[in-house]
Amino acid sequence: MNKIVFFMNNLSGGGAERVMSIISNRLANNYDIIVYSLKHTENIYGINSKVKIKYLYNYGELDKKIKRIRKIRKVIKSEKPDIIISFEYFVNISVIISNFFLRNTLIISERNDPHSEGNNVKNIRNFLYRFCNLLVCQTPDSKSYFPKYIQKKTIIIPNPVKKDLPERYIGKRNKEIVNFCRFSKQKNLPLLIDAFEKVRKKYKDYKLVLYGDGILKKQIENYIKEKKLTDSIVLKPFDKEVHNKILKSAMFVSSSDYEGISNSMLEAMAIGLPTICTDCPCGGARMIINNGINGILVNVGDKEELSKKIILLIENKEIANKISLNGIKVRDDYSEEKISQLWINAIEEFDRYNK
Repeated sequence: MNKIVFFMNNLSGGGAERVMSIISNRLANNYDIIVYSLKHTENIYGINSKVKIKYLYNYGELDKKIKRIRKIRKVIKSEKPDIIISFEYFVNISVIISNFFLRNTLIISERNDPHSEGNNVKNIRNFLYRFCNLLVCQTPDSKSYFPKYIQKKTIIIPNPVKKDLPERYIGKRNKEIVNFCRFSKQKNLPLLIDAFEKVRKKYKDYKLVLYGDGILKKQIENYIKEKKLTDSIVLKPFDKEVHNKILKSAMFVSSSDYEGISNSMLEAMAIGLPTICTDCPCGGARMIINNGINGILVNVGDKEELSKKIILLIENKEIANKISLNGIKVRDDYSEEKISQLWINAIEEFDRYNK
């Protein structure tokens, strides 16, 4: 049985971590799988017992970049993996450098919009990515960002929809607009709050409920207070049962400035929530949503358009219902089985080559 080693930043939650857990669980039937997390955090995604989980650091510890690279290199030499898989650009960079002259097959994955980083990071990343064997991007837009010599060894694999989601709710929906995400600048929650402020002037009985945690949570709380919207906007912490709690909501709205493919968007559509998303780079929402059919796309940063589309779904139940019914088709189109098989096909191709 061949050995695959994954390198992740942490296991505490997020799109990359969930995708890794799905893939590693599937691969564990045929491969010896070890997952190394740089940070020692809680594993919330139920990685099965066949997968070995190890941590590069104890709680609260993290070395400078050079020491981290040395630690990763030591792991690679010790484990002698047949294939290495890493997620997220900053982990990818460290793993590529750590793997220099060791000749292990290296698969890396971009999980966000590659345009969003500063020029220094872009230059370093574009130079180093030539040393991987395969780059996995989520969208065609993400792939097209990279130089041609990197695109030649790039494939597109979208995110899967988790399979244990509740079924679509049939009945009268609550007067709640929801989002669940990491509270970070990328998500542009102030835009959603501003749009909701305009909606509330017409529909005072609606609430905006935001589930999540993150470095900007206090800032978001203060912004809601400044807007005097504390009676109609509710912040709730990250919740493993979030899908059951939002199942009866009127709609899901994402206001991000950029995304890879939003897992929140996919999951909201899969449980039948009428979904509105910004048409943000690197094209994940555009890749999944057929505008007006299974979801609604709005321009990035446009609070006027966003508020109008929210009001459209409030006022037109036929449109909302059509979008809800069409949205649940992502369950099949992007099922764990189909997306995992794309990863397995890519890995097995290298596996055969190495033999």
